[in-house]
Amino acid sequence: MAKKIKWYIESLKYSKHLLKSANTILKFRIDSLISTVEIYFNDKTAENLHSVRIALRRVRYSMELFLVCYNKKDFMSFYNKVQMLQDLSGSVRDMDITIENINSFTENTTDADNNLVKKALEKKTLLEQQFNIELVKFINGKTFKNFYKQNFSKGDRYEN
Repeated sequence: MAKKIKWYIESLKYSKHLLKSANTILKFRIDSLISTVEIYFNDKTAENLHSVRIALRRVRYSMELFLVCYNKKDFMSFYNKVQMLQDLSGSVRDMDITIENINSFTENTTDADNNLVKKALEKKTLLEQQFNIELVKFINGKTFKNFYKQNFSKGDRYEN
């Protein structure tokens, strides 16, 4: 027996009208994500990273409404990658907040305080590098391109 997806709505049934709405909404959310990612890679600030996290969240939560409209295997593969990126971006964002908090609590810095900030920055750097690699792999990867190509009309951004 397949594992039940906690956000799946059983009473929601496939229809052409629902598919049209799903395609409009998801295409808009995915295109917005791509634009936000481009801005982030041009200027890797904490604010732009946060914007990518928000865009990922919007794609993910919009997707949760429309599982019935798409091939479940392809959909879940795409969804899981979005979820992984959202979680990873959250870890980087958490480190930004941690560093801000450490700095705000340590007015008179000591060697221990400086060491704590240094370790937090090192961890953030590693997480951010991992996030950047995974984000590039996702945007340029087969899962993304296939999902986009299969589900949105010809002539769109990722149609080859």
